[in-house]
Amino acid sequence: MYLVVFRYALKNKCFVSKKLKWYPLFEHSDELEALFAYRSAVVHRGVFGEVLLVKNKSGYHAFENRCPHQNNRLDNCTVTDEHVICPFHQYHFSCETGRGHGLYLEKYELKIENDHVFLGKEVWRLF
Repeated sequence: MYLVVFRYALKNKCFVSKKLKWYPLFEHSDELEALFAYRSAVVHRGVFGEVLLVKNKSGYHAFENRCPHQNNRLDNCTVTDEHVICPFHQYHFSCETGRGHGLYLEKYELKIENDHVFLGKEVWRLF
Protein backbone atom coordinates (compact mmCIF):
# COMPACT_ATOMS: atom_id res chain seq x y z
CA MET A 1 0.00 0.00 0.00
CA TYR A 2 2.69 2.48 1.00
CA LEU A 3 4.74 1.74 -2.10
CA VAL A 4 1.73 2.46 -4.35
CA VAL A 5 1.17 5.82 -2.64
CA PHE A 6 4.81 6.81 -3.00
CA ARG A 7 4.98 5.76 -6.67
CA TYR A 8 1.85 7.81 -7.41
CA ALA A 9 3.34 10.80 -5.59
CA LEU A 10 6.61 10.61 -7.51
CA LYS A 11 4.89 10.16 -10.86
CA ASN A 12 2.51 13.08 -10.33
CA LYS A 13 5.01 15.27 -8.45
CA CYS A 14 2.89 15.35 -5.31
CA PHE A 15 3.89 15.49 -1.70
CA VAL A 16 2.88 12.78 0.74
CA SER A 17 2.10 13.45 4.36
CA LYS A 18 1.09 11.21 7.20
CA LYS A 19 -1.44 12.64 9.60
CA LEU A 20 -3.30 11.35 12.65
CA LYS A 21 -7.06 11.38 12.14
CA TRP A 22 -9.25 11.15 15.25
CA TYR A 23 -12.41 9.02 15.24
CA PRO A 24 -15.00 9.09 18.03
CA LEU A 25 -15.01 5.79 19.88
CA PHE A 26 -17.30 6.41 22.87
CA GLU A 27 -19.44 9.37 23.86
CA HIS A 28 -18.50 8.99 27.53
CA SER A 29 -15.35 7.65 29.12
CA ASP A 30 -17.58 5.64 31.50
CA GLU A 31 -18.51 3.41 28.54
CA LEU A 32 -14.84 2.53 28.06
CA GLU A 33 -14.37 1.78 31.76
CA ALA A 34 -17.51 -0.41 31.84
CA LEU A 35 -16.11 -2.66 29.11
CA PHE A 36 -13.24 -3.66 31.39
CA ALA A 37 -15.27 -4.58 34.47
CA TYR A 38 -14.51 -8.31 34.12
CA ARG A 39 -11.81 -8.58 31.45
CA SER A 40 -8.62 -6.89 30.30
CA ALA A 41 -9.13 -7.06 26.50
CA VAL A 42 -12.17 -6.16 24.40
CA VAL A 43 -12.76 -6.03 20.64
CA HIS A 44 -14.60 -2.93 19.44
CA ARG A 45 -16.14 -2.89 15.97
CA GLY A 46 -16.57 0.47 14.29
CA VAL A 47 -16.44 2.25 10.96
CA PHE A 48 -12.66 1.81 10.94
CA GLY A 49 -12.70 -1.97 11.48
CA GLU A 50 -11.98 -4.08 14.53
CA VAL A 51 -9.87 -2.61 17.30
CA LEU A 52 -8.46 -4.54 20.24
CA LEU A 53 -8.80 -2.40 23.36
CA VAL A 54 -6.54 -3.42 26.24
CA LYS A 55 -6.30 -2.23 29.82
CA ASN A 56 -3.28 -2.85 32.02
CA LYS A 57 -1.63 -1.09 34.95
CA SER A 58 -0.32 1.72 32.73
CA GLY A 59 -3.74 2.53 31.21
CA TYR A 60 -5.66 1.88 28.01
CA HIS A 61 -4.12 0.80 24.71
CA ALA A 62 -5.59 0.17 21.25
CA PHE A 63 -4.34 -2.16 18.52
CA GLU A 64 -5.54 -3.54 15.23
CA ASN A 65 -7.29 -6.84 16.01
CA ARG A 66 -4.78 -8.91 14.04
CA CYS A 67 -1.62 -10.74 14.97
CA PRO A 68 1.10 -9.96 12.38
CA HIS A 69 2.48 -13.50 12.65
CA GLN A 70 -0.33 -15.29 10.78
CA ASN A 71 -3.12 -12.67 10.60
CA ASN A 72 -5.14 -14.38 13.33
CA ARG A 73 -7.61 -12.34 15.35
CA LEU A 74 -6.63 -11.51 18.92
CA ASP A 75 -10.14 -11.80 20.40
CA ASN A 76 -9.13 -14.26 23.12
CA CYS A 77 -5.71 -12.84 23.89
CA THR A 78 -4.23 -12.70 27.36
CA VAL A 79 -3.05 -9.40 28.83
CA THR A 80 -0.34 -9.11 31.47
CA ASP A 81 1.03 -5.93 33.03
CA GLU A 82 3.30 -5.37 30.04
CA HIS A 83 2.22 -7.66 27.18
CA VAL A 84 -0.59 -8.73 24.89
CA ILE A 85 -0.22 -12.47 24.30
CA CYS A 86 -1.53 -14.02 21.07
CA PRO A 87 -3.88 -16.94 21.84
CA PHE A 88 -2.61 -19.03 18.92
CA HIS A 89 1.18 -19.12 19.24
CA GLN A 90 1.77 -17.31 22.54
CA TYR A 91 3.67 -14.45 20.91
CA HIS A 92 4.18 -11.58 23.38
CA PHE A 93 3.72 -7.97 22.21
CA SER A 94 4.49 -4.89 24.28
CA CYS A 95 1.45 -2.88 25.39
CA GLU A 96 3.48 0.32 25.08
CA THR A 97 4.94 -0.15 21.58
CA GLY A 98 3.21 -3.17 20.03
CA ARG A 99 6.62 -4.76 19.39
CA GLY A 100 7.32 -8.44 19.92
CA HIS A 101 9.19 -11.34 18.27
CA GLY A 102 10.53 -9.03 15.55
CA LEU A 103 6.96 -8.10 14.57
CA TYR A 104 4.65 -5.22 15.47
CA LEU A 105 1.01 -4.98 16.35
CA GLU A 106 -0.52 -1.95 14.65
CA LYS A 107 -0.95 0.45 17.59
CA TYR A 108 -3.46 3.30 17.65
CA GLU A 109 -3.53 6.38 19.84
CA LEU A 110 -6.33 6.86 22.37
CA LYS A 111 -7.30 10.16 23.91
CA ILE A 112 -10.02 11.27 26.28
CA GLU A 113 -11.16 14.82 25.68
CA ASN A 114 -14.21 16.46 27.27
CA ASP A 115 -15.25 13.01 28.56
CA HIS A 116 -15.32 11.64 24.97
CA VAL A 117 -12.98 8.83 23.87
CA PHE A 118 -11.24 9.15 20.49
CA LEU A 119 -9.11 6.74 18.46
CA GLY A 120 -6.27 8.12 16.34
CA LYS A 121 -5.32 6.35 13.11
CA GLU A 122 -2.64 7.44 10.68
CA VAL A 123 -3.87 8.44 7.22
CA TRP A 124 -1.82 9.26 4.13
CA ARG A 125 -2.58 12.41 2.15
CA LEU A 126 -1.36 13.55 -1.23
CA PHE A 127 -1.08 17.25 -1.97
